[in-house]
Amino acid sequence: MITTYFANWKTCLRISAVAMVMIVAVLAVKPVSVEAKASDYSQDIDGWLEACQKVGKDLTKYNFTYGSHSKSTFAKSVKNGRKANCASYVSWCLQEFGVLKKGQTFYTNRGRLVKRFKSWRGKVEIIRINKQTSKVKNLKPGDIVAWGDIVHTNIYAGENAKGEKLWLDGGSAATTKGSVRRYYRADKIMTYDYLNKHKIAFVIRIKGL
Repeated sequence: MITTYFANWKTCLRISAVAMVMIVAVLAVKPVSVEAKASDYSQDIDGWLEACQKVGKDLTKYNFTYGSHSKSTFAKSVKNGRKANCASYVSWCLQEFGVLKKGQTFYTNRGRLVKRFKSWRGKVEIIRINKQTSKVKNLKPGDIVAWGDIVHTNIYAGENAKGEKLWLDGGSAATTKGSVRRYYRADKIMTYDYLNKHKIAFVIRIKGL
C-alpha cells in the first residue's frame, strides 16, 4: 500500500511539473501584433503604397466602420471602437511606414493642416498647389493630397492606361452605404472620378521616394 501511494505521488509530481512548463510556455508567447515594422517595407514608392494597402486591408479584416472617434494608433483602435476616417487612415499609414511615430496624427480641413505633433522631423515636404484636380500635372505617386474645397485627405497612386488618376482612400468612399458604413476597399487602388472636380490645396510628399 505504501509503495502504491509513493508511485502515485511521483506520478502527480511529474504531471505537475509538465503542467508548469506548459503554463510558462503559454505566458512567454507574445500577443500577435496588428502592425508591421517600418523596416518590413522597401523605402520607395512601392514600399509606401504597400504599407498603405496593408492598413487598408486591416480596416476590412478587423471590421472597422467609418466615424470621427478614431484613436491615435491602429492597434488602439482595434481595441477601442474600431472607427476610422480619411485622416486617421493616412496617419496610420505614415506610422506604419515609419514617417510618423506611433500615436502621431494629423488632419486637414479645407486646405488647413492640423498636426498633433511638433515636427515632421525633416521627412516630408509640403507643396502648395491650389488647383482643380483635372488641371494638376505635378502629382507624384505616393503624394498625400489635402483637398481645399472638401474636408478630405487621401493618397495619389499614379495614373492608369487611360490617364485617369488613381487613389488609395480611407474615407467614406471606401465603405459600404447605409447607416453603418463598413470598410471594404480601402486597400484598393481606385479612380474615384468625383475628385476630378475638386481642388487640391497642397500635397505632403515623403522625401526620398
